[in-house]
Amino acid sequence: MSLRVLYGLDLFAIALFAISYYRNCYRRGYRIDFWHAELFLLCVFPNMIMLPFAKSGLNVIVVGADLDAVVAAVPTVFLIALLGYFAILLGGKLWQLKAGLGLRTAAAHLLDLVPRCSMMLMSSRAVLVFQACVCLLLQFIILALYFSANGFAFDLRAYTFANPTLRPIALIISNYSIVIASHCLARYIDLRERILLLCTLALTLGLVFFGARGNLVAIYISVLLCYFVWLRDRLSLLRMAVVIGLITIFGFYLGNVRSGDYSLSAFFGSFLDAVFYGNTFSDLRDFAWVYSAWDHVFWGGRTYLSAVLSFVPRFASHFRDTWALGAKTAATAGFDPEVHPGLRPGIFGESFFNFGVLGVFAIGLMLGTVLRHVDSEVKGALGSSQPSMMKAFAATILITVATTLAVSAGFSGLYILAGIYFFTWFCILVQRFFRPRRVLNEIAE
Repeated sequence: MSLRVLYGLDLFAIALFAISYYRNCYRRGYRIDFWHAELFLLCVFPNMIMLPFAKSGLNVIVVGADLDAVVAAVPTVFLIALLGYFAILLGGKLWQLKAGLGLRTAAAHLLDLVPRCSMMLMSSRAVLVFQACVCLLLQFIILALYFSANGFAFDLRAYTFANPTLRPIALIISNYSIVIASHCLARYIDLRERILLLCTLALTLGLVFFGARGNLVAIYISVLLCYFVWLRDRLSLLRMAVVIGLITIFGFYLGNVRSGDYSLSAFFGSFLDAVFYGNTFSDLRDFAWVYSAWDHVFWGGRTYLSAVLSFVPRFASHFRDTWALGAKTAATAGFDPEVHPGLRPGIFGESFFNFGVLGVFAIGLMLGTVLRHVDSEVKGALGSSQPSMMKAFAATILITVATTLAVSAGFSGLYILAGIYFFTWFCILVQRFFRPRRVLNEIAE
């Protein structure tokens, strides 16, 4: 495919997104909504905007001798991602259709199971605070072990790779902390209970030492986007861009801190290279990297099966140690999966390597329907006469579930989320037994 055709398709996809944003978001009084925010984060930025950078020779900094093969594979994987993008758009349109068969209502009732469980989690301040204290205790224990072995540092993740028996424990603690902290923050915004803000900040501080910037983003991103949606046209695009820019700069600086480099001058000197040629927004390049080394034998769902079995630690299962997404992408690209966490082939990479373009199309349809449903629920919760951040935030948990089904690397987080919901139900049951009237009133409120 010629570069002219490739970049023409790229510009067409970006223009399609821009027109949709202007007509269906900006002109309707919103400066951002979940449909366009997630489309941008999942597809437009990592694939369309990053296309020229993924083809650049400067990627030799990361891919080394594989550069020519990776650059040659970029057009192919871009077309695969483009197919997934159009499948998302189609899924969104299908969700909006009214065929009169009751299918959307039935699907909505099924999808609302997760938000209802999150509302249960936020229904009791006492239970939230109790679980936050449990998280802080678990953080203290594993960080004390880490500091005693490595000294004061900010990369527990690297330590758990060197000590694989600790990896599932650290994963449980980090996921537990993210879920509780984000739910505390959502309830705090609605009810202004300062203890919940304190819990959020304390859990955030502990996660700083875990070495994964995504943990910190996961606490705040959905609540922040809900807040932006609630502001509607009171939100300045410039102010939103400044906030997002500051968050991005802080996140990249944490990456330097994790590696022991505290120099601000060195950080700003390499900031743009880190954004466009680093490992944070490298979905398209990493997809091409894995594709260039792939033997063109489909994986047949094995990485997804490995994810379903993620309650078994990798060190205890040869199948999981071979077919976990991170291990498989690392091994395919020629890395040692025991020390390399794996490559990130984007939102459509895993479905393609397992099932080809049919898998990409199916995942795109699923994501499109979920994103449209969440977008509608968030706007309904925040646009009512009594706006509720808790209801809006609870709906966004569905996006986490959907993206985890698309990219199975974090599948164990779904088991942890289900465990948190069950533990919350049990705690509320116990609380109701000892203080029935107060608990019932609190839940009703």
